[in-house]
Amino acid sequence: MKKIIYKITHPFIRLYWRFFKPKTYGSRALILHNNKILLVRNINVSHWSLPGGKIDLPESPEQCIIRELKEELDLSITKTEFKLGEYLTQKEGKKDTVNIFVIKLDTPQFEKQWELEDAQWFSLNNLPQNISPAAQRRIVEFQRGSRDLITNW
Repeated sequence: MKKIIYKITHPFIRLYWRFFKPKTYGSRALILHNNKILLVRNINVSHWSLPGGKIDLPESPEQCIIRELKEELDLSITKTEFKLGEYLTQKEGKKDTVNIFVIKLDTPQFEKQWELEDAQWFSLNNLPQNISPAAQRRIVEFQRGSRDLITNW
């Protein structure tokens, strides 16, 4: 039922973004265990991406990713390792700021919740072909040792 509602409402949400150009803020995470990264596929999306979501006021970007990981993957995270960067985009017609955090887990266990179509671990050396270009860029930045970037998405 939620997938049907999403299919119906999402085009209207995008139209709203294009017309009113709201400012939105979000957080995503590179979740790592050993040499693997946890990627997600959102409902009705064919590509793999980094988990995360919208910042709810008065949350900080770090509080947001901790909450989102609990909601989407039932992960109980208390802190992030470091901030990879802050990224700006206007791709969907809105002014979006996305914060990316790096999180290292001791165990690979998670439990995908209803908000996601799928979630899987992938080797950093063998990422899926249908990974989002932005997620791919963030992984490359991480592998280069980048931190605290401020750049475009």
